[in-house]
This record gives sequence, structure tokens and C-alpha cells, in this order.
Amino acid sequence: MSTPSEVTTATNGEVEVEVERSRDKKELLATFKKELLEKVDEHQEELHRMEEEQAHLVIFKKELMEKVDEHLQEHHRMKEEQARLATFKEELMEKVDEHLKDIHRCQDKASSVAKLKDEMTQMIDQHQRAVGLRSSF
Repeated sequence: MSTPSEVTTATNGEVEVEVERSRDKKELLATFKKELLEKVDEHQEELHRMEEEQAHLVIFKKELMEKVDEHLQEHHRMKEEQARLATFKEELMEKVDEHLKDIHRCQDKASSVAKLKDEMTQMIDQHQRAVGLRSSF
């Protein structure tokens, strides 16, 4: 069996080992806590950078959407203008067709008048010949 002094020494040794283990655990926990806090700080910095980037992206998206809207409005205006020009062209072509028909009618009338003039000239010539023949008798 063990003597009381041996028991005390063994107990003291066990206590010292426990104290040492406890100290090691505290140091490990302190180191772990320090590393964990450093990682938390790194992640917070990264989160802050990402939030700033997100804010820039939100602004960029807003500006981009405004430009898209402007281009869509301009495209819409151009389509409206194109439709107005197509209508104007149609109306203009109708007027040109009307004027061409008027020109053809005028040319037909001029041709009729020219024929009439020729007939009248022939009749006048025949009449003058007839009158000239009578006066020569």
C-alpha cells in the first residue's frame, strides 16, 4: 500500500498535471479566440468590401437601366417618325399620281386641240381655196 506522503505526492503531481493541462487549455483557447477574432475581422472587412461593391453595382444598374430606357424611348420615337414618313410618302405618291393623271389629261386635251387646230386649218385652207376659186371666176 501507499504511504500518506506518497499519496500526497501523487495527488500533488496529479494536481500539477491538471493545472498544467488547464493552463495549456487556456492558452489554446486564447489562441483560438485570437485567431477566431482575426477571421471575424477579415470576414467583416470582406463583407464591407462586398457591400461597397454591391452599392456600386446598384448605382451602375440604375444608370444602365436609365440608358436602356432612353434608348428604348429613342427607338420608339424613331419608329413613330418612320411611320409618319411612310404616311407622308404615301400621301406624296398619291399627289404625284394625281398630278401625272392631270398631266396626261392635259396632254390628251392638247393633242385634241392640236387635231382640232389641224382640222380648222384644213377647213380654213379649203375655204380660202374655195373663196379664191370663186373670186377668180
